[in-house]
Amino acid sequence: MDSLGSRAHFSMESKLFEVALERVVKTWKTYITAICILHLTLIIDALSGFSFLRGGEPIDLAGFKVVREALSATYGILFSLFVANAFLESRLLKSRSSTTDLSTANRFSALDLWFISPFSDSQILRKAFWFLFIVGYLLLAQLSFVHLLFSEKLSDPTRMSPGIFAAIGAIDFILLVICIPFGYRIYQNFQHVRSMLHKGDQARLGLMK
Repeated sequence: MDSLGSRAHFSMESKLFEVALERVVKTWKTYITAICILHLTLIIDALSGFSFLRGGEPIDLAGFKVVREALSATYGILFSLFVANAFLESRLLKSRSSTTDLSTANRFSALDLWFISPFSDSQILRKAFWFLFIVGYLLLAQLSFVHLLFSEKLSDPTRMSPGIFAAIGAIDFILLVICIPFGYRIYQNFQHVRSMLHKGDQARLGLMK
C-alpha cells in the first residue's frame, strides 16, 4: 500500500510539474513570436526611412493600424503584464521542480518541442532565449527615453500634447524600473529549474548503466 501510495504521489507531482512547464512554454513562445514580429516591423520601418518612428505615420501590425503613440502607451503595459505573469509561472515551476523526483520521470515532451529555451542543451539557444528577453527591456527603455527626451520634437499636436507625450515616457520608465528585479528573479528561477532538470537527466543516465 505504501508503494502504491508513493507511486501515486510521484505521478501527481510529475503531472503538476508537466502542467506548469506547459504553461511556461506557451507564455514564452507567445512572447518570442510577438517580440520578433514587432522588431521585424520596426526593421521594415527603418528600411523605409523611419516613416513610423520619426514621421509618425501608422504601421500595419498584426492587421491593425497602429500609431507611434499607441505603441509606446500599450507596449509598456503589455510587457509589464508579461513579466509579472512570467515571474509567477517561473516561481511555480521552480517550486514544482523542487518537489518532483525528476530522476525517475520520463523526459517531458514540452522540453523537446521548445526550441529557443532556457533549458536547452545548446548554449547558443539558451543565450538566444535570454537575448530575446533582454530585447524586450531594451525596447521599453528606448520608447521611454524617446518620449522623455524628444517630446517637443516628435509629438504631434493633432494627436496629443508634448506633456502627454512625455508622460507616456515617464510611465514606461517607471514600469521598466519595476520590471528589472522581476526579470532577474525569473532568471534565477529558471536557472534553478535547469539545474534540477540536469540532475534528473544525470540520475537517469546513471540508472541506465
